[in-house]
Amino acid sequence: LRGAGAAATATISLPLTAQAAAAASELYSPAPGSLKGTTVMITGANTGLGLESAKRLASAGAKIVVAARSQAKADVAVAEIMAFTNAGSAVGVEVDLANLASVKSLPGRLEAVIGSGGAIDVLLNNAGVMAVPERLLTADGFEKTVGINHLGHFALVAALLPYLERSKSGFRIVNVSSDAHRFVDRKAMVQALETSLDPPDYAAGGWGAYGVSKAANILFTVELERRLLEKGVAGSAVTLHPGVVQTDLGRYIIGGVAAEDLHPTDVPPPTGVGAFLKENVLDRAILTVDKGANTQIYLAAAADTNGDRTKAGGLFYDKMRAVKPTDTSADPELAQRLWRLSEELTGAKIAL
Repeated sequence: LRGAGAAATATISLPLTAQAAAAASELYSPAPGSLKGTTVMITGANTGLGLESAKRLASAGAKIVVAARSQAKADVAVAEIMAFTNAGSAVGVEVDLANLASVKSLPGRLEAVIGSGGAIDVLLNNAGVMAVPERLLTADGFEKTVGINHLGHFALVAALLPYLERSKSGFRIVNVSSDAHRFVDRKAMVQALETSLDPPDYAAGGWGAYGVSKAANILFTVELERRLLEKGVAGSAVTLHPGVVQTDLGRYIIGGVAAEDLHPTDVPPPTGVGAFLKENVLDRAILTVDKGANTQIYLAAAADTNGDRTKAGGLFYDKMRAVKPTDTSADPELAQRLWRLSEELTGAKIAL
């Protein structure tokens, strides 16, 4: 892991330690103009945390690339971002993380909106689904929670690495994980790896699959950062827990994928363990979307390193400060196993 750098001066005029302590009650926004010349691509930027992040990063001068499941959804989000601020700019592009053909063909569509030879400075992998109460599959036959939350984003990084490497001042990849990674012990993660991330028992209303996907986000970050360092690439990868956020949470969403896309004719409420967790844990600890977006905005702006996107990689953040994930989710051997399996399952190779 890289050593964390000093905090950048933020809109909230507090030192980093005070910002971290106040993260649940204050809003973090990068200073106006601080992200001018920075291109930030956000998956699931058409709703929830992704849309809130897009608005505040654009307000600091960033150019936002809204990556949504359909062009229509992306276009609506672009209009909303531009109505919110004229400090930055926004464009939209279609990518379906539940369809590897869509992910792998993204570069052709991306060049149409950022230009040939265009660069991405920050990739915020925000989109995902949560606790889907029945076992559903992606277009490629993967369990949908793991398929979207991890495998789709793995293939996306493979497709976008050339654009990231064009960044003149170094790039950063921000992977949105969750404290739900703590549901997964080493035995469960090994079982997931041994069953191609498709454990046969789809139990507890999808929470098991969600926990595996969030542990995978951290393990992916760990191995990605190791490879960036080994190759001497000017970039970093970080991951985070946004908190329990009042977005479409009760409808199995944490960003970017509408519940009706998963259940075209019916959107049932959580049942069993999922209902108990929602009513007794989640609903009592919920943050509003604007507060829940703090940490990923903070990391996308590289406020932890005075704007240097190449430093402080491999870390897991909560409330805008680095914290320790589980030993399982930080295990380098499991991280390498996950990387190899992800390459095999997706057919995507990240050139590192």
